[in-house]
Amino acid sequence: MTVVRAGEPHEPADVVARPCHSAAEASPFVRRRGFLAREGQVVAEPTADGRSVLLNVGLGPAGSTTAAVLRQASAAAMRAVGPARTVRLDLALTEGTGMPAADRVRAVTEGARLALYRYDTFRSARALPPPVEVRVTGGAPEALAEALAVAEGTCLARDLVNSPPGVLTPASFARRIEAAAAAAGLSCEVYGGPALARLRLAGLAAVSRGSAEPARYVELLYEPAEPPALTVALVGKGVTFDSGGLSLKPSDELHTMKADMGGAAAVLGTLVALPRLGLPVRVRAHLPLAENMPDGGALRVGDVVRHLDGTTTEITHTDNEGRVLLADVLVRASRPGQADLVLDVATLTSAAVHAIGTRTGALFSTDDAIADLVGRAAGRAGESLWRLPLLAHERRHLRSAVADRVNCSHRHGDTVQAALYLSEFLPPGTRWAHLDIAAPAWNDEPPYGEVPHGATGFGVRTLVETLRALGAATETQP
Repeated sequence: MTVVRAGEPHEPADVVARPCHSAAEASPFVRRRGFLAREGQVVAEPTADGRSVLLNVGLGPAGSTTAAVLRQASAAAMRAVGPARTVRLDLALTEGTGMPAADRVRAVTEGARLALYRYDTFRSARALPPPVEVRVTGGAPEALAEALAVAEGTCLARDLVNSPPGVLTPASFARRIEAAAAAAGLSCEVYGGPALARLRLAGLAAVSRGSAEPARYVELLYEPAEPPALTVALVGKGVTFDSGGLSLKPSDELHTMKADMGGAAAVLGTLVALPRLGLPVRVRAHLPLAENMPDGGALRVGDVVRHLDGTTTEITHTDNEGRVLLADVLVRASRPGQADLVLDVATLTSAAVHAIGTRTGALFSTDDAIADLVGRAAGRAGESLWRLPLLAHERRHLRSAVADRVNCSHRHGDTVQAALYLSEFLPPGTRWAHLDIAAPAWNDEPPYGEVPHGATGFGVRTLVETLRALGAATETQP
């Protein structure tokens, strides 16, 4: 595995990446090759002594450099290093950005580590070995360490989402969570069999009925060193494979359905980063893990599920299983005294893709201040979220003739209706936000910026930045 560490300017390396705001900063050799210093543009040239390669990395016009620009430039540089064994990234040395050195180092480190990601578990050989060492210049070693913690949490989420569904079953996912929790120093409780049945999570039990793989439910706890002023509940959807159940998905949609546990993966990636970050917020994670499969015992269209809060859902489409699975978990997570704020993360609706594209998650909240805080956190993290409204008039599509609600709403506006469905399982006044990451959790296109093809680990960086902002806010309160 590549070591990413702090480096010093002029420290020798096989490849050196330097920032350029304009083509005039580059040599005639590079300019003749079309270098315009556009954001993310990279052109290589040999150094005078021929012992290394200089990467000229475009940052766009001077004064326009942001953390996102640096993160993407760093990723572009790492993709251009070729067979180099050692790399020195001088991108955080750029001046005139108005950004503190720590923020620049953090962005460059994240971009480099995330661009190094490969999922090679099932490959017989790697085409090109990664660098042995990457050195990030610019000082701020604490910022570098924090960036690595977040990036490695993101890479853990990517590994889990990329895992074949026959390998990452609910039981094996629970074991992976236990191992990650033990390594990070987190408290962990795994429920299965009779212990799970006693929790009465009816939605989780209903969704998993058609699978030969029994469900699991996992709770994690991060406890900061000092008594915290705030407790946050993170809920992550963990459907390890979603066939659609008896409402079977079309075959061309099944190849990405191993990614339907992207919410749980993002929550786990966040939790394992927290001890290294030392954020002053207590975090409880709730991870329901199940397969949605069809067999003779599967959940039927027309069945009614009675939830932990006593209310009922009529099942009108078994491929809308995510909201049913999350319902009881939200009831459990929002019990009095359990959390001051509830955030759920789920690959919930394909309708979100049609609404806001393939790279953006949908954000819903009952609290404008929380929505603003999460949205700003996503912006700092370099992840795209767009707030959608909880339109009260759309509740009419949740009405059932035989139960309190249906789980399959109108085909127009399903993303909003799914969020409204979830909101019904939270006590009035609960501070809550819902992140629908069905689109950005998986990238079917070529890599872009720091995002690879396949699993993206979307949500980890946003959740960490959200918790960082919440911790900072509570520390400043009298």
